[in-house]
Amino acid sequence: MAHRTEFYLYKRKKKNGSYWYVCYLDKESGKQMNAKSIDVLKERLGIGEFRAVTRRDEAVIIAKKALDSGLIFSSEADRPFIDYCIDFWDYENSPYIRARNAAKADSIGKEYAHNMRFFLRKHVEPHIAPKLKLINVQTRHLDNVISEIKEESGLASGTMQLISLSFTLPLKEAYRRGIIKENPALKMLKITRVEKERGCFSYDECISILSYLKAHEKEIYPSYYLAIVLAMLTGMRSGEVRALNIRDIEKSSYNKLWKINIAHSISPYSGLKGTKGKYQRSALIPEELKDALFLNADSSGLALPSRGGGYISSPTLRSIFYSLLDELGITEDVRKERNLTFHSLRHSFSTIGRDKNIAQEDRMAVLGHRSKEVNDRYTHISDETLLRVFSITDDLFSRLWSAEKSADS
Repeated sequence: MAHRTEFYLYKRKKKNGSYWYVCYLDKESGKQMNAKSIDVLKERLGIGEFRAVTRRDEAVIIAKKALDSGLIFSSEADRPFIDYCIDFWDYENSPYIRARNAAKADSIGKEYAHNMRFFLRKHVEPHIAPKLKLINVQTRHLDNVISEIKEESGLASGTMQLISLSFTLPLKEAYRRGIIKENPALKMLKITRVEKERGCFSYDECISILSYLKAHEKEIYPSYYLAIVLAMLTGMRSGEVRALNIRDIEKSSYNKLWKINIAHSISPYSGLKGTKGKYQRSALIPEELKDALFLNADSSGLALPSRGGGYISSPTLRSIFYSLLDELGITEDVRKERNLTFHSLRHSFSTIGRDKNIAQEDRMAVLGHRSKEVNDRYTHISDETLLRVFSITDDLFSRLWSAEKSADS
């Protein structure tokens, strides 16, 4: 009798190398099952240190051990709860994520899925019995996890809600698919979300930051210098600033004003992607800033390249910005007390606009914070809207520019 193939292996190329994957064949139908990462199976089996498998013979051994251990064909309900949740957020292989993104493109991004897996491994897994099966999960298990995490880490309520979602959504889907007969998450104690007030720089502090940047322009690598200026003068997010390409900058209908079309963002795991909320928007900048960005761009058009090429890093940008604040007397203790971050430049831009009596709808349209009502009204943002919001940029930049001219004369 001919031996029936149980699985087959193949290599999948990714940005940082090639990795082995295995496709098992269903015992009854012979149909191909979803691909599984050999490295993930190795980790689940607890085989040695976690390093990428490079040899085919090693991949075969791991695939066979996973099969023999019952890891592959055991009932989903009998699987360890934590393993089920971690696989649920496997961006490349999760049926749930695939279905959601097929129904609506980019419903669940790679970065979001990665963060959910991070929450599970870092916060949830240490508080769940490794052998607790999905079918045996009870509400008390879930309440205990949240209670222990909160007591141990003191995380903000918003983060706690995300951690909770990392396992409650997989449970909801397991119930919907009939894998479990009851959803224990439905009776969990609710997490009350208490928002900490967002930090914001005052108008005078914004002027001080710009003045410091200009005074120390030659000491700061140009890409980081321009990133801080750009974030303050446009309200762009860090990922949007770092992803900016000069192809996204075009002449506006106003003399000496240029339009940035904000359509992309960069993140560690998703790479180049759309902006948060998927809204493409625009902002005006003065010609002097446009010239500086064009002069700084690399051969690919990246406006703010790093020293070694590619995108500048978020941690380095944040570190340089915090060092600048220290020099201005805004120490780490003050930052934490006031909840000030690089993202606070965005909130400062909006707050200054409010103080200048710029309509909230205009500010929201340029910043990309759109309710359904605002989105309906601002499907195509007019140049007049951009010009009204540009008064924030013009105020900050012109004061700095006039100060420079006075100093030069």
